[in-house]
Amino acid sequence: MLLDKFLLPRYARCGVPVLDEISEQQEAAIVIAGFGRYGQIVARVMLAQGVPCTVLDHDAEMIEAARSFGYRVFYGDASRLDLLRTAGAAKAKVLVIAVDDKAQSLAIVDLAREHFPQLQLVARARDVTHWHELRDRGVMLVQRELFESSLRSARSVLELLGHAAPEAAQTVRRFREHNLELFEKMHPHYKDRAKLIAVVKQGRQQLEEQMALERALRNAPGKVSTHEQRGA
Repeated sequence: MLLDKFLLPRYARCGVPVLDEISEQQEAAIVIAGFGRYGQIVARVMLAQGVPCTVLDHDAEMIEAARSFGYRVFYGDASRLDLLRTAGAAKAKVLVIAVDDKAQSLAIVDLAREHFPQLQLVARARDVTHWHELRDRGVMLVQRELFESSLRSARSVLELLGHAAPEAAQTVRRFREHNLELFEKMHPHYKDRAKLIAVVKQGRQQLEEQMALERALRNAPGKVSTHEQRGA
């Protein structure tokens, strides 16, 4: 027990770089909290467009790796008000909340709302509950983790099963639209489990009926396919 509690954690931290927290005042239009896979993509797009970013992360090993590739990433916990100020949140236009931890994500939102009301917030949601909690705080530009990439994979699966590419694309587009609408209907009830389940079941039934109707129309005798229409 002593080995597990005291000695092993010390050895586990061997080789982890010790970094100083961000201390010099930064100024940039964009502040990104978290430089994992999500934050990296956002930062790379901004930098490719010549838009300066201040990036905060508290993973020392990841920061060292990012710096080796030339990224300007600063060590610090973005849920701390003093570090957000130093990162330039008071003058920035947009704060991208890309941290992994849901509690930390919500804490950053609360700080930004209270102390930096000019910031536009863009956030990553780890799951459905996180999405609802962000929306409760008025964060409207929320992207659910893996949603878009999962839709692309679903389209690929449909095409592998023999669906024409335009039809697969339409199916996925319909699902996407329906799902986003369903989330808006779910939000007022997400704390009421019974009501939430009822809304989800009703939404799923509506989608299945809509999809079945569209399949029937496509397969009706004499119906010209979307592919043939485009060819004409």
